[in-house]
Amino acid sequence: MNRFLRRATSALLTLALTVPLLAAPAAASYALGEDLLQKDVEVNEGTLLSSNVFWSTSRSDLRQENLITYTPNGEVTPVVTYGDTLTSCLTVGAAAKALEEQGYRVAAGVNGDFYNVSTGLPIGLVVSEGELKSSDGGYYAIGFRADGTAILGKPAVSVSADLGYARTDEYGYETQVARKIAGVNKARVSSGGIYLYTYDFNARHTTGNTEPGVDVICSVEEGRLSIGETVTLRVEQVAQASAATAIEPGQVVLSVNAKSDSYYVDALAEETEGNTITLTITGNEGWEDVEYAVGALYSLLSDGVVASGLSNDAGPRTAVGQKADGTLVFYTIDGRQSGHSIGASLTQVAERLAELGCVNALCLDGGGSTTLAVTEPDSVTAGTVNSPSGGAQRSVSNHIFLVSTARPSGRLSHFYVDPESRCVLAGSSVTVNINAVDTRYIPMDSSFSASASAGELEKLPDKREYGAAYRLTTPAEGGDVTVTASKSGKEGSAVVTAVVTPDAITVKNGSTAISSLTISPGTTLKLTASAIYNHLPLQADDNAFTWYYDGTGADVAADGTVTAAAPGEGILTVSAGDRSVTIPVTVSRIPLQTLEDFEEGAPTSGDGTFGVTLDTVSGANDVKLGRQSGKLSYTLGADGTAEVFFDRPYPVSAAYSQLNLWLRGDGSGNGLYLLTSDGSTVSATEICGLTFDEWVQTVTPLPAGTSAIVGIRVTGTPEYVEDELGQEMVTYPNGSGTLYLDQLTASYSGLVDQRVPVITAEMTEGTLSARISDDGDGAIPKANVSVTCDGKALSFTYDEKTGKLTAVLPEADGAAHRVTVTARDASGNMGRASCDIPVGEDYVPGFTDTQDYWAAHYVDYLYAAGITTGYADGTFRPNQNITRQQFAVMLFRYLGLNESDYEDLSLPFADNAQIADYARTAVKALYSLGVIGGTEKNGKLYFNPGGSLTRAQAAAMIGRTQEKGYDEAELTFADGAAIPAYAAPYIRTMAAQGIIGGYTDGTFKPSANITRGQMAKILFNLR
Repeated sequence: MNRFLRRATSALLTLALTVPLLAAPAAASYALGEDLLQKDVEVNEGTLLSSNVFWSTSRSDLRQENLITYTPNGEVTPVVTYGDTLTSCLTVGAAAKALEEQGYRVAAGVNGDFYNVSTGLPIGLVVSEGELKSSDGGYYAIGFRADGTAILGKPAVSVSADLGYARTDEYGYETQVARKIAGVNKARVSSGGIYLYTYDFNARHTTGNTEPGVDVICSVEEGRLSIGETVTLRVEQVAQASAATAIEPGQVVLSVNAKSDSYYVDALAEETEGNTITLTITGNEGWEDVEYAVGALYSLLSDGVVASGLSNDAGPRTAVGQKADGTLVFYTIDGRQSGHSIGASLTQVAERLAELGCVNALCLDGGGSTTLAVTEPDSVTAGTVNSPSGGAQRSVSNHIFLVSTARPSGRLSHFYVDPESRCVLAGSSVTVNINAVDTRYIPMDSSFSASASAGELEKLPDKREYGAAYRLTTPAEGGDVTVTASKSGKEGSAVVTAVVTPDAITVKNGSTAISSLTISPGTTLKLTASAIYNHLPLQADDNAFTWYYDGTGADVAADGTVTAAAPGEGILTVSAGDRSVTIPVTVSRIPLQTLEDFEEGAPTSGDGTFGVTLDTVSGANDVKLGRQSGKLSYTLGADGTAEVFFDRPYPVSAAYSQLNLWLRGDGSGNGLYLLTSDGSTVSATEICGLTFDEWVQTVTPLPAGTSAIVGIRVTGTPEYVEDELGQEMVTYPNGSGTLYLDQLTASYSGLVDQRVPVITAEMTEGTLSARISDDGDGAIPKANVSVTCDGKALSFTYDEKTGKLTAVLPEADGAAHRVTVTARDASGNMGRASCDIPVGEDYVPGFTDTQDYWAAHYVDYLYAAGITTGYADGTFRPNQNITRQQFAVMLFRYLGLNESDYEDLSLPFADNAQIADYARTAVKALYSLGVIGGTEKNGKLYFNPGGSLTRAQAAAMIGRTQEKGYDEAELTFADGAAIPAYAAPYIRTMAAQGIIGGYTDGTFKPSANITRGQMAKILFNLR
């Protein structure tokens, strides 16, 4: 730290004063605003730290100032420091640490002069240990004498070099002519003249020049570079330098750029080795005895008058002022931090220093450089007491410190009582640190008693080197609480003000203030509350507030923890005293999570199975939702269990608390269990007892901490019998069975969703607009939504949050088309809505016998799609009954099945030979898919290919081609009782979708034969 300091000082005793102003009417600072809070602590002899908070009514924000009031004395002295060289920038904290490593106790320190950010060079004066390190450049400065007193103003330092030149006047008298030095340790300017450099200039210990010039390298023979003194130099070398010249300790280099006036260039160029050069350093009166000095850019106050023309921009500031009696004020104000401190203009800083009693004041570097470090009475190292605007200390060119070399006296002076916050919400706790302080302002070990005038004071475990920490819990009724530490007549105290009713309360989720809250079921959220009183934040415990929730779906604990259980709404009220804030709360529906729907195959390949086979099946009676389900066949082992571990675990979010599963049991009475994992162990959770053999949706609570579903277990019901020897043995009478599983879904709060998504759709000007909603899930993901035109996928845009969907329709071609929107929720429920693109105005039916037929455009649509054909005479014969084999062909083509996939199959019908060749593959395909069957007669199965098809039979067969999961409408037909049981569920499903309907007289006529025209409309609607 450039020989930081070698002068020793001593220390005396300290006094800590703290003055909270919450309870008193606020005074006013003309410069900064309304006084809110004051804290004064004497940190060393004649060295007082003041931390004050103000409220600016014009800016509606806070101002935070921290300042040191220093009365010059022999125990604490000012010094100026910089890095190893003038250009080596350091933070105030790093500079303080370097001083401490040299044995100094740093009472306080602030950043110093403005500097060139690219070079690190200070713009003005630097004097260290009486030596001139950097000339003033015409700026202001503050200088410190050995006794701690200071001088503020313009030093007007001038350095001249007598190079041995003489001038003869008109009378023949010869006079020595000295060349003025343009700058000491300043960046050389091309036309600036002669510059002087010392070893301390930069880290490379060179002149730093990059342009050609003349350098005269000299050794110091006598004197030192101090204001008011002379120095004798001996020329060691004269160099025509093209780059930087090295400088050794004890050397001085006089340097001039080759572009400068010949008056200077020639003067140095003509020097010779061994010549003597005399330097003379002068300055304004009062600067000759300065031991340390640092430059300053602006004068703020002069003889009590505020300077004119100062900047009015608010920002962080550093300044130094002097009172009429010589007392110094080292001043900082934080800025550019709304809610903490907005800063001040230079004019306001000048006015504030005048309020503090200063008559002269200078502006030091500010902005992100503004830093004040202090060693408080409970510490042996300096810490930053302000808040630098950049979030951390900035490295700066130089610093001003107040230091002492005092050593511990071991004699108790007083106790330093320091609450972490002096303003709290009543009922809150605050940590109070207590330290014994010796007569040299240094913390010491000492026992003591501690007490509080109200509330509860509890000692905390503390590993600090000195002192002890206590927890003060303030009383609910509020008021000023005095914490006192004492021993043998020595004491110290501090006041904590507990406020009952704050001015405002803010509720935060993390770091974000909220005015409303939306939370998902299964979520636990820790909210925090903060309070403001008289513009100041109050330290507050969460349980010092009253938290109350009025509504459904959530609960709130005394510490502000909100737990959402189920969808609902309510109002969260947070209050303290007579002040409260209300937060509307919505516990939103979250989509349920489909874990397995068996549509992509079984979740196991056979590995990890024990007595279990798990496959997928597609038979109509074996599927509950979609097109496939899981078929689980089991054989119990000797221990009465069979189980399967899935190839992949199914992760389950913490938001879900239950599992919904469609299950068709085997009536065995055995137990069925889920295998769940918490990430490390596997647990068995009972689903149900298998006492049923129809489809049932089971609901299984998930154990807390469940992270995944990993398998299924079947457990037999034991039966105890005696063998022939009379020994008791265990058997499992229902040791095997088959179960059907479908739609494994994660849910929460007892929610079982059997409601289909609701879809509304309309077409306008070539655009389809639809909206999808779902009472169970709340939102349907895009992956579960499709849009088709005539059964072919159509691109669309979809907002999952709003359920809004749009699609651009194909250009109209005059023919009929059907556009359908389908959505599936996480529970496998399906919704559907369709819109028809009508035929054009010039539409003409394609068959001769459908010119006036009500379903002509449906017939033409199927014909164009290749699903149906007409007769050779150009007719369609729409009213003709459709035969069973004709129906099979139409349905086969409608489904888009591939003939080669079914050609090799065989049929079990006794009348196979009667099936026409054109229909044989279609019949094979539909029979294998379970869509059509036969009629048993005399022990044989007949297809009856030429027989007519009833409307009920057609409805059942068509219905079997659809995925399961659509809604079912009530059968309100007048002849609904006549609908066969096998067809009823399919008719209900297709009626709900608008695919099939009845006659105008309100009947369905299930036994009537279906006509070719009716079939055309049904297949069109099915798209």
